[in-house]
Amino acid sequence: MESILLFVNYSLEHLIWVVLGVASAIFWIWLGKKQPTELGQQRIGLIQSLIPATLWITLSLYMLFFETPVNWGLVLPFHVCYFINLLLPFMLWQRSFFLFEITYYMVMGGCAQALITPDLHHSFPHFINFRYFIVHMGLVQSILYAIFVYRFRPTWTSFGRAFLWTNIYFVFILGVNYLLGTNFMYLSKKPPNPTLLDLFGDWPWYIVGGEFLCLIMFTLVMLPFTGMSRLRRSEKDTAAP
Repeated sequence: MESILLFVNYSLEHLIWVVLGVASAIFWIWLGKKQPTELGQQRIGLIQSLIPATLWITLSLYMLFFETPVNWGLVLPFHVCYFINLLLPFMLWQRSFFLFEITYYMVMGGCAQALITPDLHHSFPHFINFRYFIVHMGLVQSILYAIFVYRFRPTWTSFGRAFLWTNIYFVFILGVNYLLGTNFMYLSKKPPNPTLLDLFGDWPWYIVGGEFLCLIMFTLVMLPFTGMSRLRRSEKDTAAP
């Protein structure tokens, strides 16, 4: 049986990963802003987003062909963070605001929390640990790149669209879980570790509670942009004769 070191939340290893993630995001944003053309910005955005996407695909194929038994929850890209990880290269290369406004809320409202409270058992240098942090750091990094380099901004209309598409995706995943016997998005049963979902009881009531938590998280990540919009309007009113 393979012996592994267990990952510990809020340990030195955890802190090092977070610091590396912040440094990486700053570097890529700095590099993107230095580009003199939009095409140059798109190339940098594509490169930085392809790194976690390629890593995920490569290690998933490795687990598919060389790990026994196959853990379909780790190999298939149906957890929302892994699915978005494969979408972000298209978003940054195409400069797609539609993909940005949907993925912004999912990433900053949900996936970013995975860096703060990782649902991870393997410690570094296990490849699952490496993949987990590179992918989740890449998600936040790509969204921040779109905000600071492309100057994309979510709106309240984006809020509604993101919530709608999130629920469409959830319904799709319910079908996947039913067919494969998996637990993507924890829609078949609650996470093994204590979470806020425990407040809402067992299935299916914790899914209903998760809808309310989703709305709260989406609202919280929208608030900074609401404040900025009000500040810009106030500055325009002050500058007007």
